[in-house]
Amino acid sequence: MNHYTTLAGQLKEQILTFSEKLCVGISRPKLKFVAQMLFGILKGQSVMLTDIARALCEDITLKKTVDRLSRNCTKFNDREKLTENYTETVKPIIDEDTIYCLDPGELVKDYSRKQGGLCKVWDSSEKKGAKGYNLVEVTALTHKTKLPVPIYTELYSSENGDSEGETAEIIKAINHINDNFGNKGILTKDRGMDCVEIYQQCHNNGQKFVVRAKKNRNVIYNGETLNILDLANKFKGKIKLDHTDKHGKKHTLKMWHIPIELPDLIGVPLTLIVVHGYDKKDPEPMLLITNLDAAGKQKSLRVLKTYLCRWRIEEYYRFKKNQFDLENIRVMSLESIKTLNLLVSILSGWLAMFAAKRGQSLLLERIFVEAKRVYEIPQFTLYAVADGIYEIFSKTFTGISYAFARKPQSGQLTLLEPSRIQPWAA
Repeated sequence: MNHYTTLAGQLKEQILTFSEKLCVGISRPKLKFVAQMLFGILKGQSVMLTDIARALCEDITLKKTVDRLSRNCTKFNDREKLTENYTETVKPIIDEDTIYCLDPGELVKDYSRKQGGLCKVWDSSEKKGAKGYNLVEVTALTHKTKLPVPIYTELYSSENGDSEGETAEIIKAINHINDNFGNKGILTKDRGMDCVEIYQQCHNNGQKFVVRAKKNRNVIYNGETLNILDLANKFKGKIKLDHTDKHGKKHTLKMWHIPIELPDLIGVPLTLIVVHGYDKKDPEPMLLITNLDAAGKQKSLRVLKTYLCRWRIEEYYRFKKNQFDLENIRVMSLESIKTLNLLVSILSGWLAMFAAKRGQSLLLERIFVEAKRVYEIPQFTLYAVADGIYEIFSKTFTGISYAFARKPQSGQLTLLEPSRIQPWAA
């Protein structure tokens, strides 16, 4: 039990240090609230305030703890500053080769009746309309492990004038990237963002992008306006690629690149990448539009591989919802829901940056041992990291409050300490 107490203490120090970076320029009471929420969500593996309150193990009644957390969630008015400070913590992982994955999502609350701002959303997993909240998120993939680190999140409702619509929210996300990271990195987007306003904004910002095109889009080729699918079917593909998808299925792809323009963006050179054989159930090719230099085999393959990384944000959404039971959120006000969504995204980013240090941290190696996986730790390590931390915290009986006054212990394992010895045996 003693070594679990030591490990838990080291993790609490890491959470507190991270919280202090997040809360630069924010009052100390709000710093304590942020640290307690991050710790409580991680230990309780839940966004329910009662579970978070139980994880804090305070010497007061549970109701008083829940009331305090609920009050702070509702009145927390520093989300913008928190986002700004968090962005500073992720800037070191961003460079010219960073892949951004942008994707709208949803938080389904089909059985809720009284939560504020409920609106109609499209439940993409059930393929039907539902009640809930809309999301727009952007993740940056770490270079070595391609783990998704969220760099932007916005939960909004289409009711009560809370938002100007999905396209406006996507443009806000694109501008956030430009304002904080310049034109570094490559933005990948799915068919829902094949939109003239979004193309125009990326062009204005000088943002490199790869977007999957809709099959009813018109393009200009050799001065002639054509349907994009009719144009694509004229090219059968001279480049071959053996590809294994996320389900482990193997595909032989044939692809080619075609210089095009868009009717609404005359004079802006773009390239259409035509990919045959990506979906065996769909005889029509996959169509990618990019402003990257895609002439030649290697450059075309780079564009395709960049786009195929986009599904990582779907894994991120699944992790965020399943690991922390996000769709079981019970707070009532829209402001509280936005605060909790931001905190879960920030916590997911911390876990991803932590997990990216695999092979460099003794503490991380110990967490993997505590995760007790039947098989090897997979490449997408976020579940294992979250489960391992939960196992460590579950064997301790104190919260994080005492860590505010505690001095770091000498000889503790750090996130960045090179791993020179074998991890402990299970």
